[in-house]
Amino acid sequence: MRYAAGAKKLISELGKILPRTGTEWALRLGPEAGFAAIGAFMAPEGSSLGDRLGLAAEDMLIGTGSSFLGSGLGRLGGKAVYGKRAAELGDEVYQQKLANAMTAGDILAAPLPMFAPRPIASSVYERAMEQQNQQQQEAMLQQEQERMLQEALLGSVLTGGGSLLAPGSASLYS
Repeated sequence: MRYAAGAKKLISELGKILPRTGTEWALRLGPEAGFAAIGAFMAPEGSSLGDRLGLAAEDMLIGTGSSFLGSGLGRLGGKAVYGKRAAELGDEVYQQKLANAMTAGDILAAPLPMFAPRPIASSVYERAMEQQNQQQQEAMLQQEQERMLQEALLGSVLTGGGSLLAPGSASLYS
């Protein structure tokens, strides 16, 4: 019973930090969607569409999560600071103060995504590094084979050509 009451209160509080209008949604989530799109676009060359969508979803989830966390903590901070004066301030002013506190919390939480684990991004970039290393090794092997072939040709020309000059040795002209 106690948990049910806590869950209802949590849902009620979450509803208070969610944007209410389309403009609020756009302002709150627009930057996150933009950063997610940039992250997907900047994925390593050769990344699949699935990898790019995964990167975008991961960025969007982390960004919106930190935004809502910051807003929620800002609202709690606003209640702690202005809650005792709510009646004195009036409902409209009090709600504006809470909205300002939510915005401040959202701004203060902006650096949080830098510290979030990113398993999808790590996987995509590790695969890209492995592929790049493999390509570099193949290119180096190809270059080494070409160098060895050139040395062998040069050696045969030099030793074969030397037999033309050495008296008494077999040559093309003997």
